[in-house]
This record gives sequence, structure tokens and C-alpha cells, in this order.
Amino acid sequence: MSTQNTESCVINAPPTKVWDALRKQDFKFWSLVKSVELPKSTSEIGGVRITTFTDGTVQKHRLVEYSELKRSLTYELIDSVPPVTTLSAQHSFRVYSVTSNDSAYVQWRSNFSSDDSVAAIADS
Repeated sequence: MSTQNTESCVINAPPTKVWDALRKQDFKFWSLVKSVELPKSTSEIGGVRITTFTDGTVQKHRLVEYSELKRSLTYELIDSVPPVTTLSAQHSFRVYSVTSNDSAYVQWRSNFSSDDSVAAIADS
């Protein structure tokens, strides 16, 4: 059985603009990210992104699902230096429309293998 963590927020911007920023996968909006090396195509399944965090951690993520229609993407962790405590981790982003005011509801869901610790899940 896997363990799941879900975070969400409403962003006061049109969903199309939020999706435009998210689908680039450069994570410029996340202060913990120092740099990102992107594959030639950020929507090609199997493409690998290398993310360097401000604490020096370097992780490789492979894109496993991408949908313009659903405004969603899913990637899996394939390598981390230093190593992480979980055998498997998948992260999904999805942008929904809030129709009452043309804002965006963003959901970030992480699934971890059952061997992971509570501390690692809380840190996601």
C-alpha cells in the first residue's frame, strides 16, 4: 500500500496562465529550486528533468503522464543525491478552473511507496 500526500491552493490568476507556468517544469515559482535542466520537450513522456535544490540536493525526475486537456502532469523520482529514504515516489500537478472568478485551483499530489517514513512524507 502506498502513502499519499496532497497539497492545494487557489491562485488568483486564470487557469491557462497558471498551467502555462507549470507545464514548463522549470519550477521558477518554487523558492527551494536553484536550477533545472530540462529535456528538449517538456511534454514528451519519458523525458528526464534534473532539478538542483538550494540545499544542494540534485534529483532526476522522469515524466510519466502529461495532458493538455486535463492540465496535468505526473513525474517520478528516478535518482537523488543525496539518496532519499523511499523506493518510489510519484508527484502529480493538476490545474482546475474556479469558474466563479476565473482563478485556478492547483493540486499537488505525491504518492510514496509503503516503505517511506512519516518525516519524508511530511517534507514533500
